[in-house]
Amino acid sequence: MENEEAIKIWKELNITQADFKFYCGGDSMGDTDIVFENKDNENCKVAYDKLFTYIEDLIYNRVEFYDASDGHYMGEAGHVYVELNHNGDDFECSKTSESEWNETFVSVINIPLTSDEREFVEKNVSSIVGGFDDSPMINYSRDLIITDKSEKLIEELLQKVDEETQEFVPDFEDELSGGELQEWYTYDTSDNNNDIINSEGELSIPIDNNVCVYREE
Repeated sequence: MENEEAIKIWKELNITQADFKFYCGGDSMGDTDIVFENKDNENCKVAYDKLFTYIEDLIYNRVEFYDASDGHYMGEAGHVYVELNHNGDDFECSKTSESEWNETFVSVINIPLTSDEREFVEKNVSSIVGGFDDSPMINYSRDLIITDKSEKLIEELLQKVDEETQEFVPDFEDELSGGELQEWYTYDTSDNNNDIINSEGELSIPIDNNVCVYREE
């Protein structure tokens, strides 16, 4: 179909605009759809049959979409509106969208310890690491013999860390307003300059939470 023929059909059907809804990310285009609206603001299904392929090709030729995700930038979603120009002799496209970003928000969880737990950590623990997909694990600062007593202490300590990190909800709204907290998180006490015990005698755990943020483009 030539441009002149598409314009002729557009005018015959009294189309005012085509609304191309899209989502792209992960290095590909996702779901898309086109709705043609006539002068009564109603969906013109006849135009869909006659003009869909032409308008879709025109949009892809004239509009740039950013589908290359890198782990931080995830993709974009929005609309491309197609209308006739002021002279009625060509189509023009306008795009509005929101981009999706995967932000990392850093917090610190301070976990109260018993005196025995604090003493054990200070003497034997180099770091504690874990996350959404990983149970907490201790990296020891020295070789040691694990007795029944210390094994029970370690088990209770790691359970405490697991529960606290799973239930933790970061206060990210001031910095990432409108963001949506994701399930993924990770933590490593060595990120805290190896100050694993704070001045209050608590276990200090820096934790990174993923927050999904949408920004208007």
